[in-house]
Amino acid sequence: MNRTSRNALHSSIIIITALLVGCASSLPSHTPPAAKATSVPSVHVVADCGKCEVPESVLDSIRASYADAATKAGTPVAQDSELILKITEYHERSIGIRLVSLVAGPLAMALKDEIKAVAMFNGKEVPVEYTYRLPFFGISSVAQHVGELSFEAASTK
Repeated sequence: MNRTSRNALHSSIIIITALLVGCASSLPSHTPPAAKATSVPSVHVVADCGKCEVPESVLDSIRASYADAATKAGTPVAQDSELILKITEYHERSIGIRLVSLVAGPLAMALKDEIKAVAMFNGKEVPVEYTYRLPFFGISSVAQHVGELSFEAASTK
């Protein structure tokens, strides 16, 4: 191999190395996803929203959707620990308001079914809330989502 060929080979190696290093440095850094829990605590739902009255059926719906989300995820519910879900705000449209909002058009978006809560477990407090502004879905759908969101909060370490 003559000197010119050797210099060309060294230059090629340097260029290829620089390109590889440049490509590798521009790759996005990989951050692992949040670890999922091997089990989640059981859920205890309480209403602590002042004068609001939360029907027992809504509390039952939150509990059921929490358990369903755990079952779907294949995560067992541990009976030796407890997540306390404290409902801090509760707004439910009546049937009359729901019917009026169907014909009110965009004005209906001002009305809502909403549950705001705080999930307390392992010394942490995680806000959990869900709102429906469309008149087609009721408080039971909101309660279902709150239960699912509570499971997600409990299952993420």
